[in-house]
Amino acid sequence: MTPVDRAVFVAAYSRLVADVWADPVKEQALDRDPRAFLASYGLQLPDDVLVRVVRDVADTDPDLEVQVESWERAGATGTFVLFVPSLLPVAQSELAEDELDSVVAGLDPSCACCCPCCCT
Repeated sequence: MTPVDRAVFVAAYSRLVADVWADPVKEQALDRDPRAFLASYGLQLPDDVLVRVVRDVADTDPDLEVQVESWERAGATGTFVLFVPSLLPVAQSELAEDELDSVVAGLDPSCACCCPCCCT
């Protein structure tokens, strides 16, 4: 696989995963017909290659290289394993006032560039 082919695959795969996470209709389309769903992202496979979707793999981190290798070897192995990692909910917690101040615009609240601070 050339670097350009790899970049094209990674971009398409990334869009596919993001869309599945964001849109239940796309998630259902993936479940109904994975081959057609892949094709809608420009990822064409030979007709004799089986597409197997693996979701929510427990105790593993998503590994982009494993996905690239599966795509690269699909013709030889006869199977393309499409890994769709689970979207873990972001933990909710409350920020303290000083933490919230430091998040706003990424500025340190003690050092804002304003005339009283900069001119003295």
